[in-house]
Amino acid sequence: MVSRVKPSPFVSAVGAILVLAACGGSTPTGGGLGTGDLLVGVIAPFTGADAGLGPAYYAACLAAAPSINANGGIGGRNVKCEQFDTRGEPADAVPAANKMIASNSNLMAVVGCTSDEAATVAPIIDRAHIPMFCMTGQSEFNKTPLKYFHRLVPADVYDAFAMVGSALFGPGHDPYKKAALVFGDDIGSQAFVAPATNAFTHLGGTIAINQPIHLGASSYRTEVAAMLKAKPDVILTEALGSAGTYLKEVKTQNGGKMIPFIGSSATIDPTWFQQVRDAIGIDDLLKYYGGVDLGYTFSGPAYSEFLANLNAAASTFKDAPKYKQRGSTLHLYDGIIMTALAMVATNSADAKVYNSKILDIANGTSGATVVNTYKDGVAALKAGKSIRFVGAGGENNFDKYNNSQSGYILVGYDKDGNEVTVGHLTPDQTSKLIAAGG
Repeated sequence: MVSRVKPSPFVSAVGAILVLAACGGSTPTGGGLGTGDLLVGVIAPFTGADAGLGPAYYAACLAAAPSINANGGIGGRNVKCEQFDTRGEPADAVPAANKMIASNSNLMAVVGCTSDEAATVAPIIDRAHIPMFCMTGQSEFNKTPLKYFHRLVPADVYDAFAMVGSALFGPGHDPYKKAALVFGDDIGSQAFVAPATNAFTHLGGTIAINQPIHLGASSYRTEVAAMLKAKPDVILTEALGSAGTYLKEVKTQNGGKMIPFIGSSATIDPTWFQQVRDAIGIDDLLKYYGGVDLGYTFSGPAYSEFLANLNAAASTFKDAPKYKQRGSTLHLYDGIIMTALAMVATNSADAKVYNSKILDIANGTSGATVVNTYKDGVAALKAGKSIRFVGAGGENNFDKYNNSQSGYILVGYDKDGNEVTVGHLTPDQTSKLIAAGG
């Protein structure tokens, strides 16, 4: 059964704006690539509790644009990037999406659209016929009817299952049996709670405490006291922007000792690393932290070009190089490149024409030539070949709902904040986790 976008207190406002947005759009109709600059809209939180998300997505666009522009553009048209701040709130996201669409007839793609706002903005973008690459993990998009929606990362339920897998099957420790769930009270963070609870308890674990915390609070003294009283042997967490404050309080109230903590893939982030390192010290971070992530290689021609462009982007966005191992940055970079190649392949700037081609380029068709850069993709297309793009984030395998799935690895950090693989979940372990999580 196809899942629907969940009801929202802003549904009436969205309905009104959908009519307006449908009159906007990214492209002229008909064939040809047109003239003038093209725009990638980055719609995400740049302020508010989840302000750390937007910059990672903006960095992806800053890396992708020169890959395209330095190689002839899209039929001679250059790509530019612009931020549209949702503040992580549906009420703010709706006007941001409306402004983005109404003010930019040259919009070729949208990236970002996190769990904080995707339920409200994705239908608006879809009705405007603009391809989007969203970083939402919400289950409602697992079988989405939205034709312009693309998701390059697994749903949050799989992140939750991976965290439970790390707790029960991870290397370097006996299975943890009593977990504290410490997730932010925002929409995105809370999406982990139910699947983590189901998987952990059905595989023999106990939830010591389920503790939503308000992101951005100056102190978590009361919350930490309650958590410690429950005596967990591990903390499962995603509390972006507040992890350092919370974990510092854990160490203080626990007599200078940390409790092992396992984070979602969003905790593989330079800002998160810095905040937690400064709060509890590098030694405790390296010793007690475990994370989960998708299986990136951080190598090869696609990644090399991505990294070079990301470093060069520091001249306009000084933090850009920090996102060199941020999975979302890699994937959104790939999404933008695939969209550009789809436009070239169809010789069209009409998203109603090129949108479906994105999946062909991502998954490949019979006899497709594998390419790793925009330059090579354009050359192959001009030679009359069909292509499959394997980018900085690796292969994509879209299903009929435009969701691409891949496997998880267990990770930690080194002292410089680089991701280090410490283990893998076996197929048998993964099957058990999915079955237990429902």
